[in-house]
Amino acid sequence: MRRHWLLATLVLMAVAAYFIGRYSNIDVLNAFRGQKQTWSDINQSLSQETQQQKKTISLLTTELKVKDNALLELNNSLDLISLENSQLKAEVAFYENLLSHKDSISTLRVFEASAQPVNDYIALKLVLAQKLEKAQIKTGTLSISLTGIENDKAKSLDLVKQFALDDAFSFKYFQIKNYAITLPEGFIPTSLLVELHSKDNRPSKVTERIAWQDVWQKPLITNNTDPSADTIPETDSN
Repeated sequence: MRRHWLLATLVLMAVAAYFIGRYSNIDVLNAFRGQKQTWSDINQSLSQETQQQKKTISLLTTELKVKDNALLELNNSLDLISLENSQLKAEVAFYENLLSHKDSISTLRVFEASAQPVNDYIALKLVLAQKLEKAQIKTGTLSISLTGIENDKAKSLDLVKQFALDDAFSFKYFQIKNYAITLPEGFIPTSLLVELHSKDNRPSKVTERIAWQDVWQKPLITNNTDPSADTIPETDSN
């Protein structure tokens, strides 16, 4: 009898252990499933937040580019205004200088000559003028030569012929001629020779020789690659 009781007890204990273990495993499995769902929710939330941050960064990047472009345009506008102001001041100074010498300009002459390096060429400017009072239109041609030294020997360059420069002039008061030239390597200029030929003038030939050191100026800082552009455009005054 006692043996049967022990056997029954063991069977009951085994059954109880089985059910306890089963339900315990179910609880653990459910716990893992809940944890998995939690991590999935967290990953989804992080993914959404990342996408939102990417959109924000994209918007900020676009806004920054727009601001940079606006700033660049503003700087270009300021540079243009500054250049225009400089050109206006140069024009005013030119006309004041011309009027201040009106008494000394009694005949056709080269009123001003200047040369300065601009990018990969030399900008040569000649200002032709004549008597301002009771002036008559003067027409004609000019020749421009540059004398200097090359390989310890004297050399002369016919600039009109070498660079196919416009040699015609026609004006009543003054005319500005702008040219673009280059110098041979090793050539050292010493003087600029300008001859004006006009049947409307007496004498019909006017010769001006100017030392190159008086013609040469400091480099002109500009982004303009147009040789005809200068502080005062090529023009004549009637």
